Order: sequence, then C-alpha cells, then structure tokens
Amino acid sequence: MLGAVGAPGAMAVDTAGRIVTGRVGWSLDWEILAGQRRLVPGTEATLRQCGGAGGGTIPVGLETSMRLDDGAVTQTVYVCLPPTPRGGAVGVVEVRNESAAPVAARLILLPDDFWRSGGLRTVQTGAAGVRVNGSPALWWDRPPSDVQVAADISDAIGASGAASTPTAGPVRSRRGRAGARLTWPVTHGTTLRVLLPLPPAADEAPAPASVPALGQVSRGWEAHTSPGLRVDGPAGGRLGATTAAAVRRLLALDIEVGSRRGIDGLLSPAERALVAVALAVAGFPRPAAEIVPARTAGNPGSLARLARREAARRIEPWGRGAVALGAMVAGAGVGGGWRSDRSGEDPLSRAAFLLGLRDALVAEGDGRLDIRGGDDAIIGTAGPRPPVEVHGLGTGWGTLSFAVRWHGAVPALLWELTPPRTRLESWAAALAGGRVAPQVPLRITAGSLAATWSTLELAGEALLAT
Repeated sequence: MLGAVGAPGAMAVDTAGRIVTGRVGWSLDWEILAGQRRLVPGTEATLRQCGGAGGGTIPVGLETSMRLDDGAVTQTVYVCLPPTPRGGAVGVVEVRNESAAPVAARLILLPDDFWRSGGLRTVQTGAAGVRVNGSPALWWDRPPSDVQVAADISDAIGASGAASTPTAGPVRSRRGRAGARLTWPVTHGTTLRVLLPLPPAADEAPAPASVPALGQVSRGWEAHTSPGLRVDGPAGGRLGATTAAAVRRLLALDIEVGSRRGIDGLLSPAERALVAVALAVAGFPRPAAEIVPARTAGNPGSLARLARREAARRIEPWGRGAVALGAMVAGAGVGGGWRSDRSGEDPLSRAAFLLGLRDALVAEGDGRLDIRGGDDAIIGTAGPRPPVEVHGLGTGWGTLSFAVRWHGAVPALLWELTPPRTRLESWAAALAGGRVAPQVPLRITAGSLAATWSTLELAGEALLAT
C-alpha cells in the first residue's frame, strides 16, 4: 500500500504490479508488447519486485520488472503530492524500457478491484486522460498511440465494435463490466509516465512532468519521519527497515470516518486504539490523537489496555516476545508488511509489531525505565555484537533515544530521555506507557547489560561493568 501524509487517498499494488485506488470496483493492470511477444506480469517467470527509492535512502515506491533479452522493462509506482495539491495526492506510474529493443507499454482498465467486481460502468477517453464513472482516473502528457474500449471486458477488446481512437465517446455497461486498453510506444532508455488522481474525484490535473520524482518523495519521507522512531544496527538492518515501513504505513492510513471507500476501510474502536498507541510509541503524538474519537481520547489508560489486547491477538500467530518480532521481520514482504484481507499489507499487524518492538527495547515499572538494548534476541546475532541505536522511542516518561556500543566484552551505553513538554506529548506518553507516569524520581537501568547499574540522570553515557 502506497500513500502520502496530509492528503486523502492511497493505492494498493499487488505482486504483479496491478493497482487499485480504493474500494471502487476497478483496477489498472499493465503488460508489455515486444515484437511478437506479449509479456503479462502475472504469468511471466522473470517477474521481480523490490522497494523503490529513486536514489533516496527510504524505499517509498514499488518496482516490478520483467526480463527482456539483454535488459528489462520496469514499472515503478509511488504516491506523491503535486506542486499544487488542492485535489489531493496522486499516484505515479512509470514504465521504463531498459532493454535494447523498442517495446509498447499497455495499461488496461479492468472492472474489478481486490475486494469487489463490476465497478466499471462508464469509460470515456480524451486527449488528456480517461474518466471512469464520471470522475478522472488517468492523466497523461503524451496521448496513447492506440485506444481500445469495450462495454464488456470479457469481449475481445479491439475486435469489431470496439473504439480505437484517442477521443472515443463514453462506453457504458449496466453490469459494470466496461474496460479499456491504452498503448504507448516506449523506446530504449525512455520512460512513460501517467498519473492517477487520489482520490478519483479530484478534477485538477497536474502535468505528469511537474510532479516530484521518486527520489524527492523518498527524501521527503525521510525528513518527515526523522523525528520519530528509528532503529539502526540489529539483525543486519532488517529490523530497522521493517520498523521504518511500519511507521510510514500508519502515517499514510487511507480511512474515512463512516465510510469503507478508503483502501483501509473502517477501523473498529480496538483497531483505532492500537494504531493510536503505535503512533505514540513511534513518536508522532498529533497523528495518534487524530486517529481516535475525542470522546475516548480523554482516557489514555483505557485506550492503551484496549490496544494491548488487540496487539497480543495479532502477534500471537507469530509467537511471543522477541521470537515473534524475529519471525515477523523474516516474514515481511517487499513493502515491509504482511498480507491480509484488508489491503494486502495489514496496517494493524504493523501497529502490533511496533508495540512488540517497544516492549522488547524497554520495560517500565514504578519509577523505573529499563533499557534492553543488550538482549541477543533484539540484536539478532549470537556472534560479535554490533552497535545498536534507537532514536525517538515513545515511553511513559517521554521520548527515549539510546545507543549500545561494545568495547570487547564491555558495553558502553549512551542515553537521552526528553520528558513531555506539552499536554499533547503528555497524553501520548500516557498512551505509550499504558498509564500516567508516577510523580516519583525516574531511575534508568539496563538489566541485560549490567544488573547493578542505574542512574537518575536523564542523559549521559557510561561504560558498564557486566
């Protein structure tokens, strides 16, 4: 699932690169024509997928590629905010020809999404794009060389009776089974770029060439999430990547109050509590407050208990404690998440993962905050211990950052705890810790590193004797 912060709409992409923009009953598929060959992603043995960052450091897109002779043809999809985002976010689809041969890229409007079928009632193509069910669905700079539409996608599109002109009139289907195929030539080293409005009701069409590139989107996400939770070092970087993907997924949830139209549909009270606590743990108090109704936000302790029960239920199939975290990291897909019937990458499992991670990194008691950065299960190795860094972790006492570095068998601990400074931050701390912190001096310990060490200092560094 790909989305943006601060604008409605998102798009879900499956393992073959097929896209939906909501629970709207239609989708966008793709294929490649190379001479007499027709490469269909869903059946192509050379299909590969990976996260796309476009030169940035955070993979915020998805790349789906197919081998072709001495090169490949790659579809890259991501979501961004256009220069004037009055109409909301837009999805970007790029098809790049990295092979030596010229190819044709074909985009196909299908009357099904991942949840229901029969949602394509009208299709109308024009010089600048396509309208589906009366709303914009696709924009382009360069019109396709061939347009074929049909009132029933089960008919052979392009056969007798199908339109084949870029300005075809509307095609209607009472059963919602209309469809279209749009074809562009893509020569060696060039890229086709089209946009999908998110949500599809947006009428203002930005020029495809004006929207941010994938690398810019990656760097924007990096700037937006840098104050929040980051984990560096353990498990060969996989734990940090899964954590970062979970935070981005929750910040870009596609839900609408009282509506199932968004890709993530409706959330129950327990699910909203789980997401709110996860966002508080990740260091984002304002999004956490926005996800729960005002009538329940005044009791953070109750929300935290509800979230804990929901998290335990969702983590249970993976195991317990750090074992479950390791299994979840190992089982994460290309986008850093886990499949579900909700949108393919379940945001609630990601929220539960963040709560499990928080409990594996720190433990809280009356007047005590125990740092667990030396746990082998967290580090993910039984050999030489790598350095571990955790930034922006929400706790009941505030935001904690710490690092564990090893000098032979002796650990060095650096830590900094920032207490809440506003009412909103205090509320988020109560969510993250499960209760309002007691009014007693805080003692920081690190039992897994040095059983007898403790401090009352909120920041510092120490070489610990084990």
